[in-house]
Amino acid sequence: MNEPGKLFRKLRQDRHLTLQQVADEHNSISFISKFENGDSHIGFTRLIHLLGKINFSAEEFLYLLGKDSTLATKSSFLIGNPIFLSANFMTPLVTLMRDLDSSRQRYEKNPAKTMMYFNQKILELENSGTADWHHLLAILYQVQAELLKNDIDTNQPQMTDKRFSQVRIMMRPIISYLYNIENWSSFELLLFGISHYAMPLATVHQLERIAIKRTSINETFPIMPLVQGGLLFGLFSTYINFRKLDWARQTLHHLQELVAQREDSNYAILLRFYQGWFEYINSDGKQGIDKMQDAIDILHILHEPKMAAMLVQFVKLIKQNQKTPGKSMLFIM
Repeated sequence: MNEPGKLFRKLRQDRHLTLQQVADEHNSISFISKFENGDSHIGFTRLIHLLGKINFSAEEFLYLLGKDSTLATKSSFLIGNPIFLSANFMTPLVTLMRDLDSSRQRYEKNPAKTMMYFNQKILELENSGTADWHHLLAILYQVQAELLKNDIDTNQPQMTDKRFSQVRIMMRPIISYLYNIENWSSFELLLFGISHYAMPLATVHQLERIAIKRTSINETFPIMPLVQGGLLFGLFSTYINFRKLDWARQTLHHLQELVAQREDSNYAILLRFYQGWFEYINSDGKQGIDKMQDAIDILHILHEPKMAAMLVQFVKLIKQNQKTPGKSMLFIM
């Protein structure tokens, strides 16, 4: 499919969006209809804006537009490399990730200031546009505020905490959105990765299978293995912390397939560590430590001291968690 209008129409319809829902003062219903039918050309700035209305990046759109007529380029990336996308949602999403990561510490120091900041971010998102991503990210700020105000610890089994019921109600639009998208882009993968901590574990497991199936359309997009791998590593950590060992094993299998397809040595190193992590928990601390140490040693050889030091700290937490399940949990986002 090498006609941009036809591709856009397919992506829009895959997201169950009407022309009325994506039209605005920049692109009218009439113009979008003509563009989709090949009767009108579109400028790049207007195209990026239009793609933002369906939560799709320009990079992925251009990749899908040309993938049938160009050869895929093999890519190799370093562990922990940043992801750069031109989509409007990227900066607010990264800001949200950082805010979630530091929110509990900030709340303990100054609850009122933290809540004021969260309310400000919610208002900014809700008032800054009509695309779905504004509302979805605002919900995650609301969810985190609810968790902090009610002292709900997501490191404890969610289904047994009655206070978590309100959070699950708040999460319904995000869960519904993810179920409804018929082909996932990097936005859906990243959204799932940063929001799954507030979902019931059974829902997380169902969405994992959907995520794998519905990213097949652009699985050879160069950054997609990085996004997919980051999501799967994060889901594995959640499963194993709550001792969902069968699910953790399945996720490791998906990661093995990803590494085999992409032949990326950096992910292979991390996979070795995670295999050791699984074996250590599954064997009550009798096995797996050698594989985790192998990964650390290889990183030292490759002159990756920061990553090696991080994994050393991971091993300490994993050992503590094995002895006292429910404590010293290690979650990867």
